[in-house]
Amino acid sequence: MSMTLPTLFAFNAFLYAVLAVFMLFLWREDRAEEFRFWSVSYFLSSVALALFAVRDIFDFHSAWIAGTLSLWSLGAIWCGVRVFAERPIRKIAAAAGGLIWLAGFAVATPVARFEARAAIVAAYAFLIACELSSYAKERLPVARATAALAALHGGFQALLGVSSFFMPFHEGATAPFDIPIVKLLAAEAMGYGVILGFMLLALSKARAAARQETAALTDPLTGLANRRAFDLAAERVIKGSQGTEIPVLLAFDLDRFKAVNDRFGHAEGDRALTLFARVAAANLRKGDIIARLGGEEFAALLIADPTTALSIADRIRCVFAEEAASIADGLVTVSVGVAAMDDPNQDFSKLMRAADAALYLAKAAGRNRVFLSPNVGSGGSRASRGAVDGSFPPSNAA
Repeated sequence: MSMTLPTLFAFNAFLYAVLAVFMLFLWREDRAEEFRFWSVSYFLSSVALALFAVRDIFDFHSAWIAGTLSLWSLGAIWCGVRVFAERPIRKIAAAAGGLIWLAGFAVATPVARFEARAAIVAAYAFLIACELSSYAKERLPVARATAALAALHGGFQALLGVSSFFMPFHEGATAPFDIPIVKLLAAEAMGYGVILGFMLLALSKARAAARQETAALTDPLTGLANRRAFDLAAERVIKGSQGTEIPVLLAFDLDRFKAVNDRFGHAEGDRALTLFARVAAANLRKGDIIARLGGEEFAALLIADPTTALSIADRIRCVFAEEAASIADGLVTVSVGVAAMDDPNQDFSKLMRAADAALYLAKAAGRNRVFLSPNVGSGGSRASRGAVDGSFPPSNAA
């Protein structure tokens, strides 16, 4: 029986080495820094397992060295998780587990070493679980699953450490690997390491996919949703609308934007675009959708009564006119067309055309205005239309 566990050590040493090489390859290809730490971790674990495997053959303090390397590998895993979560690395804390083991191994009793190792392993597992459970940037289900795995591993190791007080080592054991509790701890730790390795690979891949999807739906200059994202979100919002509050579309177009680019350069035009994106997002309500459709054109979809939508549109116009006064000698303002969806079965493209028509009216009336489309859909509005038909001119209009 004493050779069963060393054989398992040797097999897992090979498996960990394969994972280390694969992660190193991914780091060289993608330059994702977490893979550098995870590759180092699995390399250290592979060496540690190889030393444990030959402990009965070459007794040159292999357990002392192997234990230190395996605990440092846990510190490296934790560092990689912190890099993944975009948090600073704690080098001293990462090395502390191995240093404690290194310093106390020679003087500690076998029971004390077992308890100390279980406590250190559990501590690193709980740290990993905390890092991943608090990571909410992309809301990855695999992050929560990996956190749960680490927490279960930490709890199991802690339970084994506590149980050693009530389950003394067998006096007749001729080698540490003959002790059942040691076998259980080692087998669980190796199984956890293999599963964790594949889950870390899945975790990094899931985040890369999520970020690619976000990039495909985001305007790179303003950080707002792009046209594709807007269309998808609008379809979802319109289906969920009900009651007196109805889908209302705001179509924005920055006035004299071509003249700004021609006279002041594209950098000044970009300043105007990013400023408008910030102003619009800040003055919309939670749940409203705002997107850059292209060029100087933006759109927002609100679930509101038309009076509220007009008020929000005019607030955005006024705030932008005030804050953009320092850009391009105050040349740039914004015109807004507003259209309300009377019929829930109405095609969204018709709503877009109505908002565009209102926007053209605002432009024709002298720019820097908000116009409501008077005729949208075939029926009357679910809110009172007569109270909101018309326009908001600029505050300095005659």
